[in-house]
Amino acid sequence: MEQNTLKGRLTKLIGGEFGKNVLTLISGTPRSLAVPLPLSPLNTRRYSPDDLTALEIYSMYLNILVVVVTGKYEYAIMQPSNREDARHVLALSTRISLATSGLLLIVALFAGTMVGAYYGLNSLGAWLWTLPITLLAFATFNSVNFWFSRQKNYRVAATAKVWNSASSEPVKLGFGLAGLSSFGLIIPTVFGNVASAVYSVFHFLKDEPLGFRNIDQERLKRVAREYRDYPLFTIWGSLFSRMAQWAHIGLFTQYYGIVAVGYMALCRRVFMTPLNIVAASFGQVFYQKISEVTDDKELYRIYTAALRKFMAFALVCLIAVLLLPERTMGFVFGAEWERAIEFLKVLSFWYVFNFVTSSLSYTFYRIGAQRLTAFIDAVHFALIVGCIHVSYKIGLDELEALKALVVCKVLLLVSIIAITLFILKRNASKANVK
Repeated sequence: MEQNTLKGRLTKLIGGEFGKNVLTLISGTPRSLAVPLPLSPLNTRRYSPDDLTALEIYSMYLNILVVVVTGKYEYAIMQPSNREDARHVLALSTRISLATSGLLLIVALFAGTMVGAYYGLNSLGAWLWTLPITLLAFATFNSVNFWFSRQKNYRVAATAKVWNSASSEPVKLGFGLAGLSSFGLIIPTVFGNVASAVYSVFHFLKDEPLGFRNIDQERLKRVAREYRDYPLFTIWGSLFSRMAQWAHIGLFTQYYGIVAVGYMALCRRVFMTPLNIVAASFGQVFYQKISEVTDDKELYRIYTAALRKFMAFALVCLIAVLLLPERTMGFVFGAEWERAIEFLKVLSFWYVFNFVTSSLSYTFYRIGAQRLTAFIDAVHFALIVGCIHVSYKIGLDELEALKALVVCKVLLLVSIIAITLFILKRNASKANVK
């Protein structure tokens, strides 16, 4: 009977247990978007591009710093064959998160006013002290999520996404209706992340009787040493990667003002965010699957098969956006946002290629290419900063600068796919020789 359902047919298309696990995670996507997407047209009529820019800069700091707060040890939770070792890695990741978030709270309390003044956004400065709280919640959710991915239990992550959106989006609308735009977007973001973290930890404590208790200090030190490549190498690549992904927000705010960033923020929320949720869902299951693969030829086959499917899906998404009428954004989100369609049609090229590479990005961890990843991400960061800076210096306007940025992004993402294919094919060829 299941084969006759939509989920059954999709499971068969993607492939067996792997497809079923992917669809379990993705099943949370419609539910997690069921609240924010319908409310977005209402919220954009209550909040200005300036308000959305403040949230975007807050999100920029959140997504960059979350790389640092765990030391990237959450990625190592999937690695140990022993469950107790994995529990100790999770405890290590959580302890590092608590310590670094505490330090960042002290910094935020003193630096909030200066940051707000720098961007000309008082609401950002007033509520920057909440950032370490959101960071701790976000990092905790990520770490526990890897624990459940290790056990092929993807329902917790899927439901946690629903808790996040259901806890934040209605509050944004309520604050907007009350005229509390000074913190109407940032505070609900804190609520949403805390809700998803609490939900995830609650289920972890149900799943693991010992929870975070009875942690052996010697074992903790051993797993810290065993997986030290993550804080020594992976963290820097990830940090450069996140900075490259978000650097355009800070630079566009500095060079072109906050309105353009507001348009980009709306585009990210209505198009890139849903794609990223799907990519993250697939990536989790993909990482778990390839972690068990020991045959290089099989790994190459799995990667290329997934790449073809995601490229086809990305092409469909790109064509759909390019065919949108010019007044779409204004009609849906309010007249103040009408020009955002120009930004969306340019950004869509970056978004769809980012979707493909993000879905398959865990391949680098599987083949032990952390150092190469760090180098690529450093190049990525330098390329983006240089592109926007040069665009401004030669007199390009905000839309022309955005086009130059997207060209750089697409070229880099295509290069990453090519490099991955080269390494996987080389490894498969060596396996044939043996």
